Amino acid sequence: MMRSESTSALGQPSETKLTFGARGWAMIGSRQRIDPPELGAVRGKCKETRMKVVLYPFGADEPTLQLVRDFPQLQWALAASPGDIVHEIGDASILVTSNRVCSPAYGEALRRYARRSLGWIHFTSAGIDGGLAMGLPDWVTVTNSTGVKAAMVSEHALTLLLALVRRVPDMQANQRARRWRREETNAKLGTLEGATVCIIGLGSIGREVARKARAFDARVIAVSRAATAGNDVEEVFARERIGEALALADAVVICTSSEATSFHLIGAVALAAMKPGAILVNVARGNIVDGAALVAALTAGRLAGAALDVTEVEPLPPESPLWDAPNVIISPHIAGGGSTGYPQQKALFARNLARYVAGEPLVNVCRIPARA
Repeated sequence: MMRSESTSALGQPSETKLTFGARGWAMIGSRQRIDPPELGAVRGKCKETRMKVVLYPFGADEPTLQLVRDFPQLQWALAASPGDIVHEIGDASILVTSNRVCSPAYGEALRRYARRSLGWIHFTSAGIDGGLAMGLPDWVTVTNSTGVKAAMVSEHALTLLLALVRRVPDMQANQRARRWRREETNAKLGTLEGATVCIIGLGSIGREVARKARAFDARVIAVSRAATAGNDVEEVFARERIGEALALADAVVICTSSEATSFHLIGAVALAAMKPGAILVNVARGNIVDGAALVAALTAGRLAGAALDVTEVEPLPPESPLWDAPNVIISPHIAGGGSTGYPQQKALFARNLARYVAGEPLVNVCRIPARA
């Protein structure tokens, strides 16, 4: 038996026990059950049908394993490899999976052995790029978990942005060198008060970044294909007008999803359009930014700095010039950390399960490019 410790919001550990079986993990938990309103309504329906759900998590400590305990009315099959998908997916109605386990072998097993009884694939992540790359059955409705970790990711985005605005890397370098550089550092300090922050992508994370940035008295604009101005966002530019938005911004925060039209969206042309001395923050996907073009802009001194939670290649290779580029902060794809997000994940799954059983449209449905 393996043990996994997760922590509460205050950092106190709570224990969940996991056992590894022939085809996955079984879980015994002692946490308090807090059921979303939708859960009670759907339990009776599912008990009648014993709907089968295949759960393929990233690992034995994946918080979504708690779904097995919290939705006992479902018939659960736990997968730990593409081979398990071969054995279990044929009579399943729902697949719950992680973007991080996606592979060519997984995609082949899913497309070959899934039957029309499979009507819903739910990703426990906001990103589904791994799923798109491996290939998904074309008849299945696909949903993601966007919004589940919007609070944490937006906090991380603001942390990175403020660190650059307030010159934290400079202070750290001076501290390591035991230098007291008050006047020099003070001359470089900036503020979000009155600054224009441009958010690329106004999904749940982008909206949270906007709300938090407004709390620092920043002016918030955005680039979006669908959203309109209002609430915390003063003006929204269509994707085709991204250059205009970038030229106005003192800081740019990337929150958009990764798909064909966003590949290298921030490349040499976009970086040249940015206001000299602006800051770039990316908490979305690494391939949205052309890394080579970013290094060139930083080296030339056109940008004041960049903070990246994601990079084109992960892990970032030791030889990457980004490590040594001036005024760069790199965090290792951890923006969603700090909380499991499981209560939100459970509520989202309960809501969509109720809709699925009732034959109603699901929420967080993903746009699959090949089907557009």
